[in-house]
Amino acid sequence: MLAPSRAARRGPPRRGAFIGVVMAALTLVYAYAARAGDNGDDESKLTAPKNDFGIFPVGGGDSDIGVGGGELSSFSRLAPGHTPYVWSLQSGAFISFRPDPQGLQIPYQDYYLKLIIPQLVGDVLRLEVRPSYTRETTQRYYGVGNASIAPDANGAAPAEQFEYGRIHPTIQVRARLKLAGALYLEVGNSFTYNHLEVPPGTKLASDLADPALAHFFGPIEPHAVDIFEDALIFDTRDDENNPKTGMHHQIKLRLSLGGTRSFPYRYGQTNATVRFYLTPGDGPATIALRLVGDVLFGHPPFYELARYEDTFAIGGGKGVRGVPAQRYYGAIKAFGNLETRVALASFHLFGKPSSLEAAVFVDGGRVWSGWPPDPALDGSGLGLKYGVGGGLRLAEGKAFVVRGDLAWSPDARPIGGYFTAGHIF
Repeated sequence: MLAPSRAARRGPPRRGAFIGVVMAALTLVYAYAARAGDNGDDESKLTAPKNDFGIFPVGGGDSDIGVGGGELSSFSRLAPGHTPYVWSLQSGAFISFRPDPQGLQIPYQDYYLKLIIPQLVGDVLRLEVRPSYTRETTQRYYGVGNASIAPDANGAAPAEQFEYGRIHPTIQVRARLKLAGALYLEVGNSFTYNHLEVPPGTKLASDLADPALAHFFGPIEPHAVDIFEDALIFDTRDDENNPKTGMHHQIKLRLSLGGTRSFPYRYGQTNATVRFYLTPGDGPATIALRLVGDVLFGHPPFYELARYEDTFAIGGGKGVRGVPAQRYYGAIKAFGNLETRVALASFHLFGKPSSLEAAVFVDGGRVWSGWPPDPALDGSGLGLKYGVGGGLRLAEGKAFVVRGDLAWSPDARPIGGYFTAGHIF
């Protein structure tokens, strides 16, 4: 998903001019006016198939990626007996701009489509297909390990010394098979082409040439990675898009067979994630908890050391909010999120049941460079990285949630901001 407003991409963390949440509020009326195919029926009383369309213009930015815009949208087919829909085609696009001495710079671009068919074969088989294209010209790298040091707030080193670029179009296919009750088996494949841009004289270029760190790195020439994945999932959520009660746990294994010139990386990844949702007394407040453990083994590409589940872990809008994305690199990651979501209002616009929620949260975790941990890279103490904050959620009918979050962390001065589709978990 999109997280266009990540704090402190350029060098030391600094104050960001986050405007995504404000834009979300300003464009709410437009989003409903732009709806197509809505016949005005209440979805809770749906008696005939119909189309459902929602779109939100996105505006946001900060002092490191500049400002930009795009869209988040969902076009779904609703029908009686199909929960939450027959199919849904979701899209997202964001592009940012920033002034540069040589002209206008484009630090970030992200575009994707996602087709979801939740009942491809009755309630037994679910299918997801997601092609995407992402270009990031100012990815951060401050070193491997939990004790890596970012440049100080006085800008002792040029921001560009800690940046590199990555282009990575991807196509991902996942199928989920119902085994029994709330137990599912998910299988999938993800193919990604990677093109890296590592300027000479940067921290990354220096570490690539360091024999003591050679085991963390591999070829940086253009290459492909093809990953097979299998997951065992236990899911009792009352709603997959905006859950109030239930659990959603998974154990996942991902393998890249690699070992060739075009596919140089042979590695694996194991992930265990538990999620709980509780609404005491059917009241307005929902408590949501997630705990994640993720381990890379073999010879993964270095950029995966900052990621889990195809997104960033200790940092960014889907991991530890407030900490800048790509801030910490390590083969072992552990983090958690505790969030309370409070319903503020329920309403109908153009026949669509919608709700507005507020959220407060605390996130925390850390990385280890490998096993056994290296005190020189990971430190010897607790080393917890954390963020606290709050935000708003707008749920559109059954198929679409938009969220805007602001988070403070010692790693972000003072805040990080995120505007994207879907809950963090």
